[in-house]
Amino acid sequence: MMRSLFSAVSGLKTHQQRMDVIGNNIANVNTPGFKRSRVTFQDMLNQTIRGASRPVEGGRGGTNPIQIGLGVTTGSIDTIMTSTSLQETGKMTDLGIDGEGFFILAEKEGGREFYTRVGSFDFDSNGNLVSNLNGMHVLGWLADTTGKINSEQDPVILKINLNETEPAKPTENIVFAGNLDSRLTSDKVTVRQTVYDSLGNTYTAVIEFTNTGGGDWTCKLIDMLNSAGNSIDPPGTFQGEGTVSFNDEGKWQSYSETNPFKFDPDGTGYLAEVNITLDFSKMTQYAAETTATVQSQDGYSSGVLESLTIDQTGAIVGVFSNGTSRVLAQVALRRFTNPAGLLKAGNSLFTESSNSGRIKPAPPGTSGYGTVKPGSLEMSNVDLSSEFTDLIVTQRGFQANSRVITASDEMLQELVNLKR
Repeated sequence: MMRSLFSAVSGLKTHQQRMDVIGNNIANVNTPGFKRSRVTFQDMLNQTIRGASRPVEGGRGGTNPIQIGLGVTTGSIDTIMTSTSLQETGKMTDLGIDGEGFFILAEKEGGREFYTRVGSFDFDSNGNLVSNLNGMHVLGWLADTTGKINSEQDPVILKINLNETEPAKPTENIVFAGNLDSRLTSDKVTVRQTVYDSLGNTYTAVIEFTNTGGGDWTCKLIDMLNSAGNSIDPPGTFQGEGTVSFNDEGKWQSYSETNPFKFDPDGTGYLAEVNITLDFSKMTQYAAETTATVQSQDGYSSGVLESLTIDQTGAIVGVFSNGTSRVLAQVALRRFTNPAGLLKAGNSLFTESSNSGRIKPAPPGTSGYGTVKPGSLEMSNVDLSSEFTDLIVTQRGFQANSRVITASDEMLQELVNLKR
């Protein structure tokens, strides 16, 4: 049989494989997170008819080897891991990766890891963050009670307590702002502010400013009212007095405390005493209307979880009914030194191979890792113009190889017809 016949058959097979890859690429043109593949051909072993010879000094020159190729084979099918654009979905739990990295998924705690670029996630009825495509759990880190994340630990299944509460916090700091009219001599300025104890009970602190001259104002806690509007009992369970000083330009200069600002919520010692630090650095004393007020205080009552948000670092933030927010968990990303070495596992998943080179997971936004864009999904990186061009080239290659088979068959037919 003729070598050209078998070479052409190998050409048909490899071009068919390339057509299969192109067909799969085009089929997944709208598959979120899909990474296209390409086929690279390589020639097969060559039959050496005559080896090379070296030049003879003073005689004939050297000759090149004579070889006949035996066809073509598939050299590689590469996964092209280039990132592509993100499509807005408007769904907060849809996460697109802008940059390097893969989401980490697992069927159960401590189970085999899978990796994906498709962040189509949602919270199930148990509060687990799972993939909508296959129900696998998303891995990351859980925050402690203060909202801190330790990303040095191994990632775990992200489970949010949907009945999470935020404990009350007693008032510790009050920041004043506004102006005290320097023209006031005998009138007193009264400021009222809501403060909190350790259980989140509310009280109204009545603070009085009195101009004593020379840029000095006495600041005194004159009453502490409970939620019913009555002074807390017994007398003497609250105190606080000091002097606020301004310079000759009307700017705050100093504060000297005579008695610390504090109060005993119930007068029995059951509830912790509330100690408050005052900040007057944002106040002024100009010859202008008095606008003294409290800019902020850091206490609050307890609250229940009302909603969840996700930011660009993958942090899942809980928003509570008392107006506070706290980080509850953070999604993890994993990188690979050779992402093209990952194995496709179907369902838009990849698994590690011996040539992928796994790197320690890190939060989104870490150096070398991409950020997360909530409300979006990564699109397929299939370029239809390139695929259709490859389709034409592959079709012509297949046709040319089929013509070689036809021509070889005709030559064999002529050979058979030599004897009649």
